[in-house]
Amino acid sequence: MDSVFKQSSIFNAAAYFVEGNLEQGRGEKVGFYYQDEKYTYNQIHSFVRRTARLLLELGLEPENRIAILLPDTPEFVFAFWGAIWLGAVPVPINTASTIEDIQYILQDSRAKILLTTQAWQEKLTPLQSQCLRHVLLVNGENSFMHLLHQQNELLVCAETSGDEPAFWLYTSGSTGKPKGVIHLHQSMGVCSQHYGNAILDLHQDDIVYSVAKMPFAYGLGNTLYMPMAVGAAAVLSDANNAFDIISDIQRYQPTVLFGIPSAYAGMLSVHEIAPLDVSSLRLCLSAAEQLPKTIWHKWREIYGLEICEGIGTTELLHIFLSNRPGECRPGSSGRPVPGYEVRVVDENGSPLAPGEIGDLEVSGDSLMLGYWNRLRETRAALYGKTMRTGDKYLTDVDNYFWFMGRKDDFFKINGMWVSPFEIEDVLLQHECVLDAAVLPESNNGEHLNQIIAYVSLKAGVTVSSELEESIRQLARTKLLHFKAPKKIYFLETLPRTPTGKIHRRSLRQIANV
Repeated sequence: MDSVFKQSSIFNAAAYFVEGNLEQGRGEKVGFYYQDEKYTYNQIHSFVRRTARLLLELGLEPENRIAILLPDTPEFVFAFWGAIWLGAVPVPINTASTIEDIQYILQDSRAKILLTTQAWQEKLTPLQSQCLRHVLLVNGENSFMHLLHQQNELLVCAETSGDEPAFWLYTSGSTGKPKGVIHLHQSMGVCSQHYGNAILDLHQDDIVYSVAKMPFAYGLGNTLYMPMAVGAAAVLSDANNAFDIISDIQRYQPTVLFGIPSAYAGMLSVHEIAPLDVSSLRLCLSAAEQLPKTIWHKWREIYGLEICEGIGTTELLHIFLSNRPGECRPGSSGRPVPGYEVRVVDENGSPLAPGEIGDLEVSGDSLMLGYWNRLRETRAALYGKTMRTGDKYLTDVDNYFWFMGRKDDFFKINGMWVSPFEIEDVLLQHECVLDAAVLPESNNGEHLNQIIAYVSLKAGVTVSSELEESIRQLARTKLLHFKAPKKIYFLETLPRTPTGKIHRRSLRQIANV
């Protein structure tokens, strides 16, 4: 990928990913599966160019934004690449976001066009964006696909550069308003080369299935650009529960599964009534949040497959730490992905020795340009092409990285720092527990913390004092006494961000902590 940039100052990511497969003779190969439909790379190429023509006729100019509020569908794919082909900037919006956050993103991004469904349009009425000029709908009489069929595709791609903004992704907003992360034309190629090729060895015969959706940085790479980089196929699906995911895997027979911890936990919880057929899978991956060791071992025991866990951020676009197939260490985030420099440093930026907890610092060419209209936050986060992620980590002597928690997740009990993930992993070992999260609680205003746990149970399990005591007893036998939860709150489900992470701030509000 680096050689592409060195050869020419002109680089358009849409042309690279879409036309590249035609140049490699893969035009008739399937690029996407969607329900009963298949889309070849020739068809994708045609629809992308038609989309660019339609957007041009609607007045979208280079560097203008188009918001895409859709589940993972062909229309999403065509609009994303079509905008970039034109030199405009697509802004995917997660359909799991709140109405308030979606309205904020539309206004903050100053998007001129919104592509969405009729149902979402009704939910968002009145639209609170002064810049919005057109709303395109994927259903109804004058649908987006209907309009595409009326366009010609004789539009050459914009002569953009690799250093130019190509698309934005908004953070999940779990600690405030979502922030617009600006990514460059080169960024997707960098991630494809360093992770998709070097770590996963993706190839044209792979069929990729991602639980994470495309508006999420992890999902965008999994489903959209990394498979396209090698001419593989990807499944477009809006599955949102374990049964639907299992059904999809049975239907499409993917070779690569990009999961998230809650999805693996969900599939394990129903394996007795809905066993997963893993015969097609060669790789299982996980990211988004820490994968408990308990889940890793259960998956390996039941299905005979390891889960290669990694970590990435919206700001760095995709995975920069990863376990390798055959070299997994459960509970770790793995080792640095080629092309990234990753360190654990102290508050002064000095590297720490193995076993010492510090701040995670990452350098790499997929790092964002910055946050839109957030100069202070950008300068606080970036040091040249280096960023401190806000995560606490330690390394071991073999250079595996171990996640200790977000900076704000740590708390002190009896004067000692505690990471919630060690405790949560123990709670998940209980046969009745589906999901768990822990937080500190201040004791009567005396600033003496004690640990409280939030637990959701597997289907068919009823809350009882005996069950609560059983969970406490497990914690007491496997943890130091001060780490065992003093209170347990049972919830039907634990609140999560649009990207699948535990929403700890919401948990505090639930219990008025």
